[in-house]
Amino acid sequence: MRSFALALAFALAASGAQALDFKPYGRGAFAQIVKAHAGRPLMMHFWSITCPPCIAELPQWAKMIEMRKDVDVVMVNIDGDEDRTRAMLRLEKAGLGKAAHYAFSDDFVDKLYFEVDKSWRGELPFTALIAPDGAVTTVTGAIDDPLVTKWLEKRGGK
Repeated sequence: MRSFALALAFALAASGAQALDFKPYGRGAFAQIVKAHAGRPLMMHFWSITCPPCIAELPQWAKMIEMRKDVDVVMVNIDGDEDRTRAMLRLEKAGLGKAAHYAFSDDFVDKLYFEVDKSWRGELPFTALIAPDGAVTTVTGAIDDPLVTKWLEKRGGK
């Protein structure tokens, strides 16, 4: 499977297809991203290729991004560098090639979790919902979690 993924990645590169750009997500990234999206609702979704519910819901994230142009979405992959190609392929397959993507770039992941939510221990899927005023609500669970739905409804969506 790994050789297939690498072959596909090379084929995409050779064909001129744009590979996903994973920006580094290290210490301080959460605050920087929130600041960059200040004044707009923001959903930061943390996921992994080793999380079956995360993989299953990726197409739902693509649909939500397409339907809700009024909400910024940032996808953050928590896997290591060795799994970046597999993560890229999953995102492309789900239709998330043009979304904003970050990937953990710090091996001390507990500090990265702590910056988002002091009680988060790495459970996935995990989403930080940031209101335009900067208020943060975190949700461990799928995109259709009632807290996510309620948060989106407050922003005029369905």
